[in-house]
Amino acid sequence: MAEIIKTWPASLSARVAARIFGPMPSFSTYFFTIGRGKPKDHIDRLWFTYQGRILGSFHVAEVIRNDGSLPRLHRLDGAESAWQMNPDAWIAVCPSSCKRLRERVYMSGFRGWRYFSIDSYRLTPDARVR
Repeated sequence: MAEIIKTWPASLSARVAARIFGPMPSFSTYFFTIGRGKPKDHIDRLWFTYQGRILGSFHVAEVIRNDGSLPRLHRLDGAESAWQMNPDAWIAVCPSSCKRLRERVYMSGFRGWRYFSIDSYRLTPDARVR
């Protein structure tokens, strides 16, 4: 089973990121866009960076193609989000809240996603430099 990492958009406030990645789940299911290409390996965990730090990860129940049957996304205040998942995009469905990474591990932001291993990455010099 593989793990991947994505960058959380820096345009979102730190307060919003703290609520999403905090100990109390904001939603019962989280949906994260992976893109148009399906990962070759089965994805078990999805890690996130935000403003140069790896915050934590979500368990991935399944990766599915958005065929239009997925629910509309909502903001933290309950209103419908202006951002919605693109049709035909591959989506990671995560049924639980974020598992926070307590140690400080850093990674620069990037576009898209990458295969990732926290155990290997935390041993690199880049993981300790902000």
